[in-house]
Amino acid sequence: MSKRHRNVPGPGHFKVQGHPVEDGDAAGRSKQALDREAARLRRRPAKRAAAPKRRSAAVAAKVDVAVPQAFARQHDRDFARMNERRTVEAANKRVKPAGSNGHPGYLSDAARGVIRRVARVALAPLSLARAVVDRFRDRD
Repeated sequence: MSKRHRNVPGPGHFKVQGHPVEDGDAAGRSKQALDREAARLRRRPAKRAAAPKRRSAAVAAKVDVAVPQAFARQHDRDFARMNERRTVEAANKRVKPAGSNGHPGYLSDAARGVIRRVARVALAPLSLARAVVDRFRDRD
């Protein structure tokens, strides 16, 4: 649906020396509507206080889990290792993944794709010749 009177003031919009003037009928209707709404809200019954929340009778019983001492010690070691502060030299030192030869993996993937496309273009005449030979053989 399009809006009516997009770029120009529509009917009911008046101007007197550069400032908008209130349309008396529309203003009266809107003020009456405000009065009607205020009266309706006064007639509405008062809000009741919220009922207290019920507590569930079946409270889950706490289960005491026996954790083996070895697991607790390992957890403490892992937690300490995770939270220990690294020295500046260790933080600045780059960790290379195992098996890398100094260049990022995405470069080798890109190079492999380029080589594959070049090989396909270079071998295109051979594949075309093979298709022609297969076509002649089928006709014999």
